[in-house]
Amino acid sequence: MNAISSQNDIKASILYIEEKYPVDLWEVNGIKVWPYIRIKLYIHFLMMMNKSIDRETKQKKDVVEKKRNLLNLFLELIISFVKLNLFFFKLNKKKYLLFGSHIQRVKQNGLYFNRFYDALSDLYGLQEEVYMMEFQKVYTNSYNKGAIITLEKNIHYYKNIQKVVSKFKKNSDVSNLPDYKLFYEYLKKIPVRLDLLKIGEKDLLKWTNKIHFIKPFFKRFYKKVQPNTISFLGFYGYDDLYAALLTANQNGIKTVDFQHGPQTNIHMVYSSWTKFPKEGYDLMPKEFWNWDEFSKENIESWSKKAAKIKTKVVGQPFVNYWLKHNSFENKTNNNILYSLQTFPFEIQDMITPKIIQLIKELPYQWILRLHPRNYLKIDGIQVFLDNNNISDKTIIQSSIDSPLPEVILNSIVHVTNFSGCLIEAHLLGKPTIIINNIGKEMFAQYLDNKSVFYLEQKNIDFELNFKNKISFIKKNKNITINKNFLNPFEY
Repeated sequence: MNAISSQNDIKASILYIEEKYPVDLWEVNGIKVWPYIRIKLYIHFLMMMNKSIDRETKQKKDVVEKKRNLLNLFLELIISFVKLNLFFFKLNKKKYLLFGSHIQRVKQNGLYFNRFYDALSDLYGLQEEVYMMEFQKVYTNSYNKGAIITLEKNIHYYKNIQKVVSKFKKNSDVSNLPDYKLFYEYLKKIPVRLDLLKIGEKDLLKWTNKIHFIKPFFKRFYKKVQPNTISFLGFYGYDDLYAALLTANQNGIKTVDFQHGPQTNIHMVYSSWTKFPKEGYDLMPKEFWNWDEFSKENIESWSKKAAKIKTKVVGQPFVNYWLKHNSFENKTNNNILYSLQTFPFEIQDMITPKIIQLIKELPYQWILRLHPRNYLKIDGIQVFLDNNNISDKTIIQSSIDSPLPEVILNSIVHVTNFSGCLIEAHLLGKPTIIINNIGKEMFAQYLDNKSVFYLEQKNIDFELNFKNKISFIKKNKNITINKNFLNPFEY
């Protein structure tokens, strides 16, 4: 296989693998593992395309485990036992378990507000019917704080106990991986880093045992809470989430992936699944809730082949919430919103010489909105802006401090490389200009030269074309917003 240079190349590679090998039959320790492998491959290919594999490898640090004496281990075990059982004792029955992260929160009235789940809770009065499972950092001053469960802390207590118990158990590994050796040999011939991928047969045995190790925690949790729906803002990437999803599916609880970003036809978590076992994959949710019709159509194009998977359009909750509580007239403004990307992009990758020239020449203020997972140092960005003499015409904006719908509606246009903010702008009737080929690939179905445009930066006339698009947009201020969405939990 040639070097990967686009998301379409990634898609073609994954579809080739699905066609050539019996991926739907691959089972390790009772788990159909293709979703786990496919998603790891997709993310790995993306990192290779963006040349971020080496950067990631350099950034990894060796973790030295501290040796603890037997007394400390015993005390830790007792504390974990007490705290874990106290945690389970305090749980109440709830209809909905919502798995999310601090990166999905924004500051609102002094509290950190989950743009998806808290917005839904407010819209439909669900505050007393939900538990919010935060699996990363937890802010102390959060909205509906009583509903928040610190997943990482409580599952840590369970793991401390289970490590001791597991020493007295032996795993009876069973795998059924027809043609997997051929698949693995194929991977050796293409540009991937198998040492980083870790999807050899031994790796899969280790991973499935890890998932089985975590499952009893969620089985006990679900038995106490008795939810009828479990939702994930992205079901992949964390072993604890895979264990939560697998356990829910195996216990007949409805599982949902709630859209949290682009779900276009080249995003290979959400696109073009071609092979399914008859019983489906327990590592995938049974429903997909989408922001808009384009996203739904993309998932429906393959999910209709899997009888157990459903899709529906529920809107973008925070957009709906914000419109309910705020005026949304199309105001006269002087802003251009530029939504930035995260790793592996550096500021000079996004604020290119041509963008710098546009900032200088156009009579507008540019709002540089940071990605929720931003890793760039604000001071470094400011120095870059100062050195290029554009700091007086730019504002660096956190994704937390200002509501995105308000910023979108108070801007002339939204500019992006390939941010999912495009969909939110589209829902709010605000035009977007895409300035990166990845975005052109990703949002091809949105491109219409009326509300979503693509401009090639390598084009000699890029700056002129950009200015012309701004003039066109300012003359065509038609805004249509759909606010009529039903409670997704009830239909």
